[in-house]
Amino acid sequence: MAGDQAQFFQLLNTLLSSDNDIRSQAEEAYNNIPTETKVVHLVGAVQNVELGEEGRATAAVLLRRLLSSEFFEFFPKLPFEQQAMLREQLLLTLQMDVSQQLRRKVLFILFFIIINSS
Repeated sequence: MAGDQAQFFQLLNTLLSSDNDIRSQAEEAYNNIPTETKVVHLVGAVQNVELGEEGRATAAVLLRRLLSSEFFEFFPKLPFEQQAMLREQLLLTLQMDVSQQLRRKVLFILFFIIINSS
């Protein structure tokens, strides 16, 4: 799993590439990852200070987009414990030393989850 997470972090950095061909390949690889796996890795990326502000912000944006487009297809199918763990991890992120911009992104994600899972 740690290797998968490291590969995912590398993929995130590749998504930020200014080279259109490289970025397109990274987007294709990202789109082929199952939704549940993407969610886990994106939350991990938002929390990982080693990715830097840009990488963490990108992960938050991708997580928000993923939740807005596929929330009802995957979230209700998760066991309650996993739903709660996702919320808890995002709340823990808010307790970390994060920028105001990243804090807003994470709050928006939490708000979206809470509103749509009620």
